[in-house]
Order: sequence, then structure tokens, then C-alpha cells
Amino acid sequence: LVIIAWLSAAVTVLLAGAAKNSSYVNTTSDAIWQIENASRRITHNLRTASAITTPTNTTATSTLTTVTQPDPSNGNATYTVTYTLTGTNLTESDSRYNGAGNTPNTIATNVTAFTVTRQSVASPVSFLVTITIGTAQPVTRSFYVYCRNI
Repeated sequence: LVIIAWLSAAVTVLLAGAAKNSSYVNTTSDAIWQIENASRRITHNLRTASAITTPTNTTATSTLTTVTQPDPSNGNATYTVTYTLTGTNLTESDSRYNGAGNTPNTIATNVTAFTVTRQSVASPVSFLVTITIGTAQPVTRSFYVYCRNI
């Protein structure tokens, strides 16, 4: 009985450690996936934008607003795309893709920081974007984007 009790205690400790490790890996993987998804969307819109309305100077901000290139399939209309931190959600507002009632789409959750800094005002225009997800084990990614059309 003592041997069985000792072995079961050892197995319990091992399983608790494995569960904690698995939870950490799942949380971190999810945060990395969300950041990568958001960074691809932001990078695409910055690189192809015809104008950037926010930020206008080199002061860091938590809002990014771009204007798309004219869309020939929609009468050469341009669209405004805005990324902003709303509570702990990073949202993307684009009238072509917004949800019901024209609500912005959430592209990342549990976001604790989102900053956009214009690195240069003159051509070539570039931006530094930083996204942080999570509190206990935060995942932070910063990336530079150079605009092609501005």
C-alpha cells in the first residue's frame, strides 16, 4: 500500500506539471497565432494604402486608420480601415467586412497593448506596430511596415 501511495503521488505530481505546461503552450500558441493574423492584416493594409489618416505624426497612438486604393469593382470607391484597441480587443473596422449592425470585427482578444508609431513622415513612410497579448505570460511582437504607395 505504501508503494502504491508513493507511486500515485509521483504520478499526480507529473500529471499536474504536464497539465500546467500544456496550458502554457496552448495559451502562448493562441496569442502568437492572433498576433500573426493581426500583423498580416495590418501589414497588407499599410502597404497598399493610398493614405494614412492616423497617426499623422511620429507620436505613438493606439489607433491606425488607412484609406484603401480605389476599388475598380466598386466604382473606384475607396474605403477607410481602422484598427483600434477597444477594451482588450483589437478591432478592425472596414465597412466592406464589418459584422451585423456595422460593428467592427475583433481580430485579437486579450490584448493589453497596441501601439502604432509613424517612423517617417516623408517618403518612404514607415510604421512601427507593437501588439501585446496576455497578462501572466504576455506575448509581444513589434514589426516595421514600409508603405508602398505613399
